[in-house]
Amino acid sequence: MKPEQAHYRRTQLLWGLLLIVIGAVILLDRLGMIAARDYYSLWHYWPAIMVVFGINKLLAPVSARQILSGLWLIFFAAWWYVSYEELWGLSFYNSWAALLIAWGVGLVLEPVLNKHFMAYRESEHEK
Repeated sequence: MKPEQAHYRRTQLLWGLLLIVIGAVILLDRLGMIAARDYYSLWHYWPAIMVVFGINKLLAPVSARQILSGLWLIFFAAWWYVSYEELWGLSFYNSWAALLIAWGVGLVLEPVLNKHFMAYRESEHEK
């Protein structure tokens, strides 16, 4: 199976599982089998979903853009959580510049990663 197909199938699986879990929680809550009335507390952990999708992009990547996209999702989710919880004295107000730094790192890494993928593709054609 090609890496593009594997990534597509993993992404489809993740979305499907996410919808199943959300639907099951809401259904069980409506049937009175669980008490999930405090949806705000569940929403508090949404960055974990972004981390899972970021990791999915990093598994068998097919391009530099895919790697950078996965790293960006993971970084943004971590930044959001740390800022929201005000961990280590960081808040949205005093940590937003970290997003600029991450953006710059991505711009610097993209040509390096593109070169790596081009060399990899050339070596695959030689086999």
